[in-house]
Amino acid sequence: MTKANTKGYSVGSASLACFLLFSAYLDEVEVMTGQEFKTIDIAVPEIFVGGLLGSMTVFVFSAWAIAAVGAAAEEVIKEVRRQFKERPGILTYDEKPDYKTCVSIVNAAGLRQMVKPGLLSVCAPISVGLIFRCIG
Repeated sequence: MTKANTKGYSVGSASLACFLLFSAYLDEVEVMTGQEFKTIDIAVPEIFVGGLLGSMTVFVFSAWAIAAVGAAAEEVIKEVRRQFKERPGILTYDEKPDYKTCVSIVNAAGLRQMVKPGLLSVCAPISVGLIFRCIG
Protein backbone atom coordinates (compact mmCIF):
# COMPACT_ATOMS: atom_id res chain seq x y z
CA MET A 1 0.00 0.00 0.00
CA THR A 2 2.77 2.44 0.90
CA LYS A 3 4.62 1.69 -2.34
CA ALA A 4 1.49 2.42 -4.37
CA ASN A 5 1.03 5.73 -2.53
CA THR A 6 4.60 6.80 -3.18
CA LYS A 7 4.26 5.89 -6.86
CA GLY A 8 1.09 7.95 -7.06
CA TYR A 9 2.80 10.92 -5.44
CA SER A 10 5.82 10.62 -7.72
CA VAL A 11 3.69 10.43 -10.86
CA GLY A 12 1.62 13.39 -9.69
CA SER A 13 4.66 15.49 -8.85
CA ALA A 14 6.35 14.58 -12.15
CA SER A 15 3.22 15.59 -14.06
CA LEU A 16 3.06 18.87 -12.18
CA ALA A 17 6.76 19.53 -12.81
CA CYS A 18 6.29 18.79 -16.52
CA PHE A 19 3.32 21.15 -16.71
CA LEU A 20 5.23 23.92 -14.92
CA LEU A 21 8.29 23.50 -17.15
CA PHE A 22 6.10 23.67 -20.25
CA SER A 23 4.35 26.77 -18.88
CA ALA A 24 7.73 28.39 -18.23
CA TYR A 25 8.75 27.52 -21.79
CA LEU A 26 5.64 29.25 -23.16
CA ASP A 27 6.39 32.33 -21.03
CA GLU A 28 9.95 32.38 -22.34
CA VAL A 29 8.71 32.19 -25.94
CA GLU A 30 6.44 35.18 -25.22
CA VAL A 31 9.37 37.16 -23.83
CA MET A 32 11.63 36.35 -26.79
CA THR A 33 9.06 36.95 -29.54
CA GLY A 34 7.13 39.77 -27.90
CA GLN A 35 3.85 38.12 -28.92
CA GLU A 36 1.25 36.42 -26.74
CA PHE A 37 1.61 32.64 -26.93
CA LYS A 38 -1.04 30.77 -24.96
CA THR A 39 -2.18 27.90 -27.19
CA ILE A 40 -0.46 25.07 -29.00
CA ASP A 41 -2.20 23.33 -31.89
CA ILE A 42 -1.28 19.65 -31.82
CA ALA A 43 -3.08 19.16 -35.14
CA VAL A 44 0.02 20.63 -36.79
CA PRO A 45 2.10 17.55 -37.77
CA GLU A 46 5.44 19.08 -36.73
CA ILE A 47 4.14 19.87 -33.25
CA PHE A 48 2.53 16.46 -32.82
CA VAL A 49 5.63 14.56 -33.98
CA GLY A 50 7.85 16.81 -31.87
CA GLY A 51 5.75 16.03 -28.81
CA LEU A 52 5.94 12.31 -29.53
CA LEU A 53 9.70 12.43 -30.02
CA GLY A 54 10.14 14.45 -26.85
CA SER A 55 8.13 12.01 -24.76
CA MET A 56 9.91 9.00 -26.29
CA THR A 57 13.28 10.54 -25.50
CA VAL A 58 12.46 10.31 -21.79
CA PHE A 59 11.87 6.57 -22.06
CA VAL A 60 15.00 5.96 -24.13
CA PHE A 61 17.07 7.97 -21.64
CA SER A 62 15.59 6.01 -18.73
CA ALA A 63 16.23 2.67 -20.44
CA TRP A 64 19.84 3.56 -21.16
CA ALA A 65 20.37 4.80 -17.61
CA ILE A 66 18.89 1.60 -16.15
CA ALA A 67 21.11 -0.48 -18.45
CA ALA A 68 24.11 1.55 -17.25
CA VAL A 69 23.25 0.80 -13.63
CA GLY A 70 22.87 -2.89 -14.46
CA ALA A 71 26.27 -3.01 -16.17
CA ALA A 72 27.94 -1.30 -13.22
CA ALA A 73 26.23 -3.64 -10.76
CA GLU A 74 27.42 -6.66 -12.74
CA GLU A 75 31.02 -5.45 -12.56
CA VAL A 76 30.72 -4.91 -8.80
CA ILE A 77 29.29 -8.40 -8.32
CA LYS A 78 32.23 -9.90 -10.21
CA GLU A 79 34.65 -7.96 -8.01
CA VAL A 80 32.90 -9.02 -4.79
CA ARG A 81 32.94 -12.67 -5.87
CA ARG A 82 36.63 -12.39 -6.71
CA GLN A 83 37.35 -10.95 -3.28
CA PHE A 84 35.36 -13.71 -1.56
CA LYS A 85 37.36 -16.37 -3.46
CA GLU A 86 40.75 -14.82 -2.82
CA ARG A 87 40.10 -13.75 0.78
CA PRO A 88 37.67 -16.13 2.52
CA GLY A 89 38.27 -14.34 5.82
CA ILE A 90 35.90 -11.61 4.65
CA LEU A 91 32.92 -13.90 5.29
CA THR A 92 34.02 -14.58 8.88
CA TYR A 93 34.93 -10.93 9.54
CA ASP A 94 38.62 -11.82 9.95
CA GLU A 95 39.58 -9.64 6.99
CA LYS A 96 38.24 -6.38 5.66
CA PRO A 97 37.07 -6.22 2.06
CA ASP A 98 38.68 -3.89 -0.44
CA TYR A 99 36.00 -1.20 -0.62
CA LYS A 100 38.16 1.12 -2.69
CA THR A 101 38.10 -1.18 -5.71
CA CYS A 102 34.30 -1.44 -5.69
CA VAL A 103 33.92 2.32 -5.39
CA SER A 104 36.32 2.90 -8.27
CA ILE A 105 34.44 0.35 -10.39
CA VAL A 106 31.15 2.14 -9.76
CA ASN A 107 32.75 5.51 -10.44
CA ALA A 108 34.38 4.45 -13.70
CA ALA A 109 31.33 2.54 -14.91
CA GLY A 110 29.06 5.46 -14.07
CA LEU A 111 31.16 7.86 -16.08
CA ARG A 112 31.62 5.46 -18.97
CA GLN A 113 28.04 4.17 -19.19
CA MET A 114 26.31 7.55 -18.84
CA VAL A 115 27.95 9.06 -21.92
CA LYS A 116 25.23 7.73 -24.23
CA PRO A 117 22.27 9.02 -22.16
CA GLY A 118 24.04 12.33 -21.69
CA LEU A 119 24.61 12.74 -25.40
CA LEU A 120 20.97 11.86 -26.03
CA SER A 121 19.74 14.59 -23.72
CA VAL A 122 21.99 17.17 -25.37
CA CYS A 123 21.78 16.09 -29.02
CA ALA A 124 18.10 15.07 -29.31
CA PRO A 125 16.59 18.57 -29.00
CA ILE A 126 19.23 20.06 -31.27
CA SER A 127 18.86 17.41 -33.98
CA VAL A 128 15.04 17.47 -33.86
CA GLY A 129 15.09 21.27 -34.09
CA LEU A 130 17.47 21.24 -37.05
CA ILE A 131 15.55 18.50 -38.86
CA PHE A 132 12.21 20.23 -38.36
CA ARG A 133 13.71 23.52 -39.47
CA CYS A 134 14.66 21.90 -42.77
CA ILE A 135 11.50 19.80 -43.19
CA GLY A 136 8.82 21.92 -41.51
